[in-house]
Amino acid sequence: MKKNNLPLIILWTTAGLALLAGLLLTVQSLNGITRIREILLKRANDARELAGMRLQANRYYSLLTTYAQYPASPVPLETLARTTLPAQPMRVLTTDITPSVPGWTAKKVSVEFTDISGTDLGKLFDAGATAHPPWTLIECTLFAGPTPGRVAKATLVFSTAERASSGN
Repeated sequence: MKKNNLPLIILWTTAGLALLAGLLLTVQSLNGITRIREILLKRANDARELAGMRLQANRYYSLLTTYAQYPASPVPLETLARTTLPAQPMRVLTTDITPSVPGWTAKKVSVEFTDISGTDLGKLFDAGATAHPPWTLIECTLFAGPTPGRVAKATLVFSTAERASSGN
């Protein structure tokens, strides 16, 4: 080797080492970016999940606030039906009372009619919907009758919520 080539060899060796170090740092950075990307995606998913949970909790508390304004017991469906349709014969049966959200129970009541008009059924639906808490129609079975505009037999199942009794 000649003495004047020594600086050139040192320069090429240094350049090669710098290139190798740069490649190693690039690979390491890409691995780090992949890990950081996974962490950020997980955090974004967690944030979306928390936002959904917050929305659900807000709806729940809004519903509780609304129901807290209602009287402890709803107007009995039988009273509501007999007031709305005083001349209409009917049979009213409580079919189910189950615990619901804390402090409340869900109540299902069925009403059976024979030979009722569609208009009268609409009046009962409106009366149930405007009650506080409302009676919601959850099931309806109708059998057509020979008279136009009338139903031979109707079985309606309504549901509402009432405050759970505090003692037995």
